[in-house]
Amino acid sequence: TTMKLLVLVVVLCVAPIYANNVGSFSQLLKKKTHTNNWAVLVDTSRFWFNYRHVANVLSMYRSVKRLGIPDSQIILMVADDMACNPRNPRPATVFNNAHQHINVYGEDVEVDYRGYEVTVENFVRLLTGRLTPSTPRSKRLLTDDGSNILIYMTGHGGDGFLKFQDSEEITNVELADAFEQMWQKKRYVEILFIIDTCQAASMYEHFYSPNILAIASSLVGEDSLSHHVDPAIGVYIIDRFTYYALEFLERVTPNSDRTLAQFLQVCPKRVCISTVGVRQDLYKRDPNNVLVTEFFGSVRNVELTDHILDLPKCGGRGKVGLNNSSGTILKKISSPEKYMYADQLPIHRAS
Repeated sequence: TTMKLLVLVVVLCVAPIYANNVGSFSQLLKKKTHTNNWAVLVDTSRFWFNYRHVANVLSMYRSVKRLGIPDSQIILMVADDMACNPRNPRPATVFNNAHQHINVYGEDVEVDYRGYEVTVENFVRLLTGRLTPSTPRSKRLLTDDGSNILIYMTGHGGDGFLKFQDSEEITNVELADAFEQMWQKKRYVEILFIIDTCQAASMYEHFYSPNILAIASSLVGEDSLSHHVDPAIGVYIIDRFTYYALEFLERVTPNSDRTLAQFLQVCPKRVCISTVGVRQDLYKRDPNNVLVTEFFGSVRNVELTDHILDLPKCGGRGKVGLNNSSGTILKKISSPEKYMYADQLPIHRAS
């Protein structure tokens, strides 16, 4: 009787604690606005003298990949291959610093759109999901209404446009309409849009879709300037805004508590020379309460439940026992077939 009373007391004490914990975890989960992360990183320039734009986009690629977004959820568009350019004195490398601190090309870069595949049409089709059935999975943005998307663009721009390949351009109206299509088709929950180009702020002026936070490296009428030259290659190797953004991101870890509000301050005018523009009227959350890793990192899908799950039991070698209300059911697992290698080109000898 004493033992039963003790068990009853323990159950009565533990049950409310368990219920409260499940409730608090469920509330925490509900605060999350997204269930998965994607990144679209675009360099629109080609030719050797635009080396810095490739270094820009690869710097962002390195950061999001290091913070947990897998290659399967990163769309990398690079208009030119600087790593294998004959003018590159250090083949298979791209550095964003003259001291060669970081090789942003790395050893496992996966470029999804390269060279002349980087076009306005392909970019808009990628965002809106209007791709041909034959398009491989690696070239698709497979987002949903639970996706946070980081969209980073760099290249040469002007008032209301961004050039692609020095042969065509995307306007701020076309980009705004593409984002609206994404919203109508439930392809995102929030977008962090970053653009590093001259007069970059003009590219977000016509945005009208909800839940978009836009950051530009320069205001209308301003140039976005480069940071420094590498004498070994004779060209500028990174732009100022991306240089300081990377410097900030290198100190961020997957468990970091740094916020988007802190990221917005990475390049003040005294170091950027241009004025960083921010548009947040479409973004309903306070950047002070949004972690940097909500866009530059990755989340893991976790489902919390207060029900007891009936997990399979092992019933011995070659058997699996499944628990259910009617008892344990044992199922025999057939052993896999054994295969043998055959000669690739069998030789037939004449008798």
